[in-house]
Amino acid sequence: MKECVQPYYIKDGKIFDYQSFDSGLINEGKSVYEVARLSGIQLLFIEDHLERLFLSLELAGIKPWISREDIADHLEELISKNQAPEGNVKIVMNFRKAGNQHFLAYFVAHHYPSKKDYTQGVRVITFPFERSEPNKKIWRPAFRSEVSEALQKSGAFEALLLDSQESLTEASKANIFTIKGNEIITPPRDVILPGITRKHVLEACREMEIPVVKRKIYMDELPDLDGLFLTGTSLHVLPVCRVNDIVLPGSNRMMKKIMKHLEQIIHMHLRLT
Repeated sequence: MKECVQPYYIKDGKIFDYQSFDSGLINEGKSVYEVARLSGIQLLFIEDHLERLFLSLELAGIKPWISREDIADHLEELISKNQAPEGNVKIVMNFRKAGNQHFLAYFVAHHYPSKKDYTQGVRVITFPFERSEPNKKIWRPAFRSEVSEALQKSGAFEALLLDSQESLTEASKANIFTIKGNEIITPPRDVILPGITRKHVLEACREMEIPVVKRKIYMDELPDLDGLFLTGTSLHVLPVCRVNDIVLPGSNRMMKKIMKHLEQIIHMHLRLT
């Protein structure tokens, strides 16, 4: 699959044709990145994405060589040049030991869930993996390749990451929430990459006064859950109906309330930006 999927991309402030895109620019050295979702002509929650991008750079010990304002200008130029009605835009800060550094922005392939996925839920698998530095969003091509292969073999929608203690931390491209009774449970910030959509789902829960418990979620808890859902840039709030061979309720009243409230937050954000 091609990494860059629209006709034009930006490298170090200049527009290039996608045919000249070199994947070595992200796979070599260290790449800190974000992926934001385009809706119309606006990138959803882009301020949050840039905040996390610069936090990842700080945690990685990399001094930024481009400002947030310049990145925002380049993203606007990228969207205007490609004239895509929707899609996911990847923002990359690549750093090499030799001192070479590059800023890239381009459209990547996206897969948004279907209407059926949102109403009935999706099937997921577990995948053994622990992030050594979970709060940094670092590009790991080998990990991505292994997860993609596992998903292709199983036919599952996503992979939940399972640590050595049989605890589910997050998904390969999403965060996870579970429902038990009147409570929402989600893994704590220190063991995950805190997602942008996760932040706004927590905001929705606060506004609706839904209790949220932040703790580890273990595999042996799954059969007794009242629901499990994923949150992410491409997903928003997506129900899960099955984890490996464990069947879960694909629909839940509380989950539907959260889905609806998040859509209201998104609508308000797009209207005000």
